[in-house]
Amino acid sequence: MTIQEDLTQSESPQTDLTKVAALHQKRTLAFVNHFLTINVQFLNNFMTNCEQKLMQFERKLEKVNAAMVLLESKLSSIPELDIPKQTNTSNVTETESTESQNETELQEENLERKLEDQAPAEMKTKPEYDKFVKMVQVGVPLQAVKLKVSLEGLDPEILEQLIK
Repeated sequence: MTIQEDLTQSESPQTDLTKVAALHQKRTLAFVNHFLTINVQFLNNFMTNCEQKLMQFERKLEKVNAAMVLLESKLSSIPELDIPKQTNTSNVTETESTESQNETELQEENLERKLEDQAPAEMKTKPEYDKFVKMVQVGVPLQAVKLKVSLEGLDPEILEQLIK
């Protein structure tokens, strides 16, 4: 037997519950109000902290994007690369319908890429990944290049395969 069961059994036969006074409604209401107030304050603080961290992450992401744009412009100034110029993706805004069409196109492209991966090795050259491979070769961190690849709508896994 646990201590709680022992206490309950020892008090139950001796205590007549019909004679025990009811809990005060005002006191119970005060406890419930206090509980709700504390929990609402906690949730508000939690939400504020989450929002602040999200904003900090967004600022960092914007800095990374700006650094990638600068790096792309530096890479495009190298004459041996011959990389066609692309528009800045951060300045382009799309509607939800366009985004859903892009997602379907990305899924189709990913399927095509997976099929291409199963092709022989001589067919695995992908010119759209050349600039990203060059970025890794120049010394850009692989994770940053993967992020840029995914922003361009390409598969980062294929980039890894091309680098190895």
